Amino acid sequence: MTADGPRIFLSHLAGVPVFGPGGDPVGRVRDLVATFRADRPPRLVGLVVEVLGHGPVFVPVSRATGLESGQVTLSGPVSMRRFGLRPDERLVLGQLLDRRVRLADSGEQVTVLDVEVHRHPARGQWEAARICAHRDRGGTTRNRGEALAVDWSALSGLPPEETSAASPVGNRPSSGEDTEGEAEQGRTARALMRTEPVVVPPEATVGNALARLGERDLMQALAAQVYVCRPPGEPPTGPYLGTVPVQRLLRSAPDAPVAPLVDTELPPLEPDTPLPAVSCCLTAYDLVAAPVVDDDGALLGAVTVDAVLDHLLPDHWREAEYGMPDSDGAEPGAAGTGADGDPAQPPAAAAPFPSGHPDGRDEGDR
Repeated sequence: MTADGPRIFLSHLAGVPVFGPGGDPVGRVRDLVATFRADRPPRLVGLVVEVLGHGPVFVPVSRATGLESGQVTLSGPVSMRRFGLRPDERLVLGQLLDRRVRLADSGEQVTVLDVEVHRHPARGQWEAARICAHRDRGGTTRNRGEALAVDWSALSGLPPEETSAASPVGNRPSSGEDTEGEAEQGRTARALMRTEPVVVPPEATVGNALARLGERDLMQALAAQVYVCRPPGEPPTGPYLGTVPVQRLLRSAPDAPVAPLVDTELPPLEPDTPLPAVSCCLTAYDLVAAPVVDDDGALLGAVTVDAVLDHLLPDHWREAEYGMPDSDGAEPGAAGTGADGDPAQPPAAAAPFPSGHPDGRDEGDR
């Protein structure tokens, strides 16, 4: 494999903004999709983009420019169908990072930290160059042990086993119809959560926390609180300490520390918490977002009330009530007509993200 071509670490793309061909904001990168095939380097085939008010959609990597710059711009139309994995695909952030694998030569266990990819100058494809990992030496914390970078072929245990529970967006059934088991697997806190909550360290001040809230264009539910965690400051974080509502921040002095303001009584959700329990938690504590924390005490993300409602409301509620396209991209009424037979008007929200192939994939990206 040639060393020419730009190189990027895939974890650096988490949460970066995505813009349409005309410069309009579309959403943010939620995950990345890679394929694993025998005797070939893993290949980056697309991005999972969280479109505000719509959900996750697949963007072929061939239609995403600026990956190296930390700002993704679409170069053409893509499908607005809700994303689902295919059998030979895995999510880099949700299923590969923090996975324990073994060195092929020694059998020693290591934990995957990141994936470095490069763009092949001849084929134009993004392929895995090296896997960054650390040796597991008697601990489960991510920053423990010796760091190392190895070729992808030097590891055993890749690709990760296919599992919906580990996927924050779920799988697409091959038959086109959800089975009851698959539907349940896609309705857990891990599947519903967003991975871009506002995180501050315990030594931060109120002014620091409010400044962090103003740094990004956040949906209202995520901007209603900050999560206090020890480093690292991005999910998965260090130990989760608690939540501070934004109203409590606004009532405090800017130079006051956030640590005494933490609400320690709010119980975090476990990743496998089912949808009914998630909705009960939001209702019982009058929350618009709830933290999701793993067994090691790390904050993984936050489940927002809009994500819960989207799963609790009946199918096709958007077009039935508002004439909007639903999460699988279906249009209200017959082709070319509205719900009442009138000429359909294209939804404004979809304008910066034009529809493309109905399945969301191009043959050349497979």
